[in-house]
Amino acid sequence: MKRRRFLKNTRGVSSMYDAVLFIVMVSLSGVVLLPALQSDIAIDASIEKHREHVADEALNTFLVSRVDKFSYKMCGDIIDDAAKSIGINTSSEGLYSSILDWLLAREQIHKTHANLLAENLGCQFRLPFSVFGTNRFNIFTGDYDRQLKNETKSFFSSYLGDKYSFNLTTWWHPIKGVPFGGELYIGEQPPNQDCHVAKSFIVMPYKPVVNLGDTQIIFTKYWLKEELFGGLFGDIPLIANITGVIENYTSATPPYDDFGNATNAVRENVTMLAYGFLIDGIRNSDNETVFPGIVNATLDYGFNKIKAAIGTIAEDAISAVMGEALGVVDSMFADIVNDTVSNSIFDEITNILIENFTNFLGESIDSLAEGFDALEMVIKENVTSIVASFMDPYIQYFVDSIFELIDIDVLIDFEEMISNWLFERISLNKAEVVLTVWVTRR
Repeated sequence: MKRRRFLKNTRGVSSMYDAVLFIVMVSLSGVVLLPALQSDIAIDASIEKHREHVADEALNTFLVSRVDKFSYKMCGDIIDDAAKSIGINTSSEGLYSSILDWLLAREQIHKTHANLLAENLGCQFRLPFSVFGTNRFNIFTGDYDRQLKNETKSFFSSYLGDKYSFNLTTWWHPIKGVPFGGELYIGEQPPNQDCHVAKSFIVMPYKPVVNLGDTQIIFTKYWLKEELFGGLFGDIPLIANITGVIENYTSATPPYDDFGNATNAVRENVTMLAYGFLIDGIRNSDNETVFPGIVNATLDYGFNKIKAAIGTIAEDAISAVMGEALGVVDSMFADIVNDTVSNSIFDEITNILIENFTNFLGESIDSLAEGFDALEMVIKENVTSIVASFMDPYIQYFVDSIFELIDIDVLIDFEEMISNWLFERISLNKAEVVLTVWVTRR
């Protein structure tokens, strides 16, 4: 075995010196930086990071946690106002509360808070203007808002304790930037500083499919480009006009060889196409509606839901169900109260409740049911004007970008561009949720 001369192996000794020197330098750096790491700035930064984490964790936990039992009463807020007007105590757990639960309660069992929020936003049909003194078209789910707010406050009070206050804001706007859809604000007004914000998205309960006669409309970019704009439902005049103008401009064919004429023509047709997509539908060359429009589809869904709800609140149905409910209550008192007295008392209560409920609710329902067509027209006109003021700058920018690509000899796929651009303007399948927390007790 050959012996190695370690004393002559200077490379190993040098590496050892380097390692020792590195350790010494790291130690000295720690000594130098230790006061900075213990400064007020570093401590404050650590606290702020912790509070941001609190906001993120609180929102995530809230959205995924399940509510074992949640219920609200259809027309609950309206009926409570009617009951209060005749002197009934609506806050106590008595006969009134039992009857309303039997009659109008809607239970949501084992759903997450995200599900409850999404369904609430999806059924509000909140408008960007006032109709009948309210900007909420669905007047039947006000109690849904009330119960959901109570449940949310209870959750965050338990989760955050008394050290933090909170505000939960969530909204769903099918057309981005237009206050049409659903909104909910829960908690206190946040201060102007020292707040910590968490943000997330929830999936809406809307299927991306609408039936238009025998035709199935699918809200996807692929369907819009390949099937609608691709000619499966016939030629779309607006698409044909735009592509024709672009071809004439690139080939210098009058009158669209002029830049101003070409951009004006494209902008006019893109505007009509955007309004059709967002509001009142797109028609083919046979003047058939081949795409219903986002507002149209949402309103039709909402109107059908409201009409169905109105149909279930017929006076004879209320009388039958309420009479049956009171009969059950009556039977419980059969052993301790004379039947004649008992029946007369409950008959009187039945008549009072039915009469006041139907009279109070009937005025709103009748005026709403009779004015559906006129109301739908008013909504579309107002939404159109709002969309116009909001969309015009985007339309101009989109048209300018098309001609910039043409002028530098870039081959464009207009159907692809318009499909992507239109879908950037909508948010049918998701709502936004923002949680703001701030310290109230240090």
